[in-house]
Amino acid sequence: MKRIFFVYDVGPQSRLEWIFSAFAKDNTDVRWIQMRHNEKNRIYRWRKILHFYCYLEIALKVIRQSTRGDVILCWNFIIGAFVGVLCRLSGKDRVILSLNMISHRKQGPIAILRRKVYNYAFAYPRFHFTANSADTLNHYRMEYRIDSRRSFILPDPYLPTYKEQPFDPSGGYVFCGGEAQRDWNTYWQAACHLPQYSFVGVGRRKYMPKGVSIPENVTMYYDITESEFNRLLEKSLCVALPLISRMPAGLIVMYKAIFLSKPLIITRTSSIENYLEDGKSAVLLPVGDVEGFAGAIERMTADKAWAEELTQQAKDAIKKHSPESYSQTIYNIIEEKNLHS
Repeated sequence: MKRIFFVYDVGPQSRLEWIFSAFAKDNTDVRWIQMRHNEKNRIYRWRKILHFYCYLEIALKVIRQSTRGDVILCWNFIIGAFVGVLCRLSGKDRVILSLNMISHRKQGPIAILRRKVYNYAFAYPRFHFTANSADTLNHYRMEYRIDSRRSFILPDPYLPTYKEQPFDPSGGYVFCGGEAQRDWNTYWQAACHLPQYSFVGVGRRKYMPKGVSIPENVTMYYDITESEFNRLLEKSLCVALPLISRMPAGLIVMYKAIFLSKPLIITRTSSIENYLEDGKSAVLLPVGDVEGFAGAIERMTADKAWAEELTQQAKDAIKKHSPESYSQTIYNIIEEKNLHS
């Protein structure tokens, strides 16, 4: 096997070393390259251009350091797309495997620019990528010019660093948090239906709906650290994750909640259905189902045995999505498709 250049955006390196567990038997030569990361670039809209400059910078760096036939494995799909575009523009021969394509709906000039950039990368014959589910990949095929021979289904794994704790029915509030595609209006409307309950939400201020009055029984936190986020999640009664579309979102919070034994109420998407089953390991609801979220919260509070059963079933359901299984699938893609030849 040729060298693998593993490109990632957020460190430390030790957080992602598990991804090469299946490669150990081959003594694969792995070169680690981390993008310059500044959390402020994700918080403030005006700094977004700096964030994309860092994508461009790391793509140029890995192309310069690699040679013909090397595999460039990208933890962040956008970095992989930048590498593909630059390789095609410059005539460089590199093998690219970009993990977990996520392309949420955009409108206007941004959508047009993104489509042109991604299609240009997809046209590079050595560009390969993964998507979280077959339904998601089919959606992308309708939007982009994708060669099915260079795309693969690979559900996200849980990470070995996730904290575990037993089921605790004494939590004080209904938690909702995360960055992408959260349906805050549905969350707040469900809170209005349940004035006797406390709600705690965590999100990016730049993504908050404008001109909406937040209910008095909801406490919101914005742009806090990951450790502060995790602390609030740990003290919750249950986790409600309404999403604004059926595209992939919420998986990191989903996994963290499962390991912390928090029962889940979440919007039904093809990605979520890779892991959870409605009524067995979680409550899965249609987009915008305010009454459904409110009703599920009430039932979880009243029926602690059912809530605990959901958490145990969820833990059993995700066992097959281990880091080791994820690593083995990446290894198989590279070997069986001869990406390194």
